[in-house]
Amino acid sequence: MRITRQKLIDLARRHAEETAAESGLLSAYLTGSVVAGEPLLGGSADVDVVLIHESAGPPTREVIRLSEDVHLDVAHHARALYANPRAIRIDPWLGPAVCEPVFLYDPDHFFEWAQAGARGQFHRADHVAARARGMLEAARAVAPGASSNGAAVWLDGYLESVQRGANAVALLTGFPVWGRRICLGLQEKAQALGHPEVYDGFLRLLGAEGTVAWDLPGWIASWARTIDLASAHRPTPDLHPSRRTYHLRGFQALVEAGRPEAVIWLLLVTWNRALQSLEGASVALEQTQIFHRALEELQLAEPTHLSRAEELESYLDHVETIVDTWAVQNGA
Repeated sequence: MRITRQKLIDLARRHAEETAAESGLLSAYLTGSVVAGEPLLGGSADVDVVLIHESAGPPTREVIRLSEDVHLDVAHHARALYANPRAIRIDPWLGPAVCEPVFLYDPDHFFEWAQAGARGQFHRADHVAARARGMLEAARAVAPGASSNGAAVWLDGYLESVQRGANAVALLTGFPVWGRRICLGLQEKAQALGHPEVYDGFLRLLGAEGTVAWDLPGWIASWARTIDLASAHRPTPDLHPSRRTYHLRGFQALVEAGRPEAVIWLLLVTWNRALQSLEGASVALEQTQIFHRALEELQLAEPTHLSRAEELESYLDHVETIVDTWAVQNGA
């Protein structure tokens, strides 16, 4: 079966309707790469579905395999999250998601009401600046110092802060970027804004500006083995076999397209978290060693943490200047 955007939307709508019939549902909508019109990379796709309930208990997220190439990534939200549409409007993640979704299920027009309130004046300059500043504040909130409860936790905070900092600038174009295409999206948005140095700095903070000496195939092979071990040890949505396939095919497609640097952020994030779930497990020793060698190649190992933290702080200061200048120039 050929995978098309419309077929993916139909699959998401069917799941929403089945959920509503089985357990009740307030609303449902689709966000992510399917909405953006570019769901496929490496022949695989995920379908980001949000289900809104009167009240939502666990699970808050689940991954549902549809085929070898396609899965649903389902987020469960409670009605209360949408109680203040004007606050959603300036939320750096939820605001863009609500602004231009695909409606899946909304019999009582609850989501339509929330979306109308959030979307009103969404692109007004002061609201754009508020979302960008909110993202920058979030980047500073998780930015680690020279040390932070161990190397793995330090790296988690560092990678998240780098991503949020770059996305603060991306939000000036309207929407943040995420997932397998994060690097491609950041590069495009930074260039469109006349600030290519934001993307260059993003790569530099990852140690990803030079790729000649990397053993990227070896890193990806070790990543895959680590995901397998972690999934067997402590299953979570992030470690679902469908997510492994989805990420792996994306990595391979980017490498084949001559963009190995575009793999690094997501590879490190998922690899580090998988190893954290295996902490203390002897079966992970070999993969941990390979991971640490990769960090050394990228100059992200513990001896560099102080200098990397200082570089990140300078980067976020530069992002703040860009956001403030944009706000002044656009009357915000």
